Amino acid sequence: MSANGATGTPVVEDRRHGAQPQRKHGRWMLWTLVAIAVLGLALLVGWLPHHKRNKAVNAKARQQQNALPIVEVQAVHNASLEQEVTLPGTVTPLRAAHIYARVPGYLKARYVDLGDTVRKGQLLGIISAPELDSSVAQQAALVQQSKDSVSTAQSTLRLQQATYTRVHTLVLHGILSKQEDDATLAAVESAQSNLQAMENAEKGSEAALAREQSLADFEQIRSPINGTITARNVEVGNLVAASGAAQGLAAAPASTGGPPTGGAQGGELFDVVDLGSLEVFVSVPEQDAPFVQTGQPVGLTFSELPGQTFKGKVVRSSDSLSQQTRTLLAEIQITDTLHRLRPGMFASAQMHYKAPGPGILISGDSLLTTARGQFVPLVQNNVIQMRPVHVGRDLGTQVYITAGLQDGDVVVVNPNDLVKQGARVTTRTAPAGQQGGSADPTAGGKSGGQDGQTRSRGNN
Repeated sequence: MSANGATGTPVVEDRRHGAQPQRKHGRWMLWTLVAIAVLGLALLVGWLPHHKRNKAVNAKARQQQNALPIVEVQAVHNASLEQEVTLPGTVTPLRAAHIYARVPGYLKARYVDLGDTVRKGQLLGIISAPELDSSVAQQAALVQQSKDSVSTAQSTLRLQQATYTRVHTLVLHGILSKQEDDATLAAVESAQSNLQAMENAEKGSEAALAREQSLADFEQIRSPINGTITARNVEVGNLVAASGAAQGLAAAPASTGGPPTGGAQGGELFDVVDLGSLEVFVSVPEQDAPFVQTGQPVGLTFSELPGQTFKGKVVRSSDSLSQQTRTLLAEIQITDTLHRLRPGMFASAQMHYKAPGPGILISGDSLLTTARGQFVPLVQNNVIQMRPVHVGRDLGTQVYITAGLQDGDVVVVNPNDLVKQGARVTTRTAPAGQQGGSADPTAGGKSGGQDGQTRSRGNN
């Protein structure tokens, strides 16, 4: 028993020592497998969504590559014969007077100021001209001297006529000689000539006096029309000269901050404007000029008077175009009895007329200008066609096509580089704000071919 027991104990211990390394190796293998599994799961979780996303993006890219481009279109139609053009203008007075000094001197008195209403012939001021007054008195004295000379000549003539009558009677009776008769007759004729000379001198003196008196009358400054004082460039004591031109002059502002009163020498003294009758001058573009007629009614609006429209009419025009601007100057007369308008105000004149065959109105973005001409892209059966056109009136954002398009054609509103001849596209209706044909052709306040701009493309 002891021998077997002694020999059995070492065997059990050897078995225990051999099992421990095996268990450690198994644990290491287990943790290695777990780590590999976790790493694989993490890679699978991160790669799978990315793969799906890339697959979806590639599929969408292939779909877009194979899909047709989308263009915005609109159906265009013939424009109405009733056309309107809105033109800018400036209100000017129909009757205005720029009053200048006719005689040199100093302003003695002033009876009106800015804003005063005056009537025709009303006294506005008085100019003191002592030299002119002295000249008038001198001419008056010369006239009186001439009248005295005429009276003396008349008395001499009467005396010579009486002498000749007595001498002629004595000659007829043979008391005096024929020589005495001829001498007294010559004296009568000389007296008559002297009287005629004195009368002519009197007339000359009276004419000189009338001239000086006419100039002296200009010492009184009077208004030539009914109106309102809109400028007063003179003050009492200012020196004035008779060298002003018949034009309005911009006076230098006074240093006191009040109305201009200085610098009147040779310049405008007063400006009188009739505010009841006003006129507006507008420049009509060449394409609208043939439709402007005398007597044509015109509507006038002003930004300072919103909601109010004033009626006017074309009273005359230049009947010829300016070579610089290619426009026709038209005069529109307007009467404002309530004095709501003032000279210098900016006006918008709306003129209506019927234009035969104005064409088709399209968006300005639809017009393409190339080296080969002007084109408008159309869509027929989802295929682009570049249609050559002829442009009429150009409103800037909109243009009239007079040839090349037909009523009902479908036009690409805003073509891009993909819009080419023969390209297949998918269409959708353009938003209302981009449809040039359906918009108001007068939007923007004015029209004219000189103001419009079109897009350019190098090729199509």
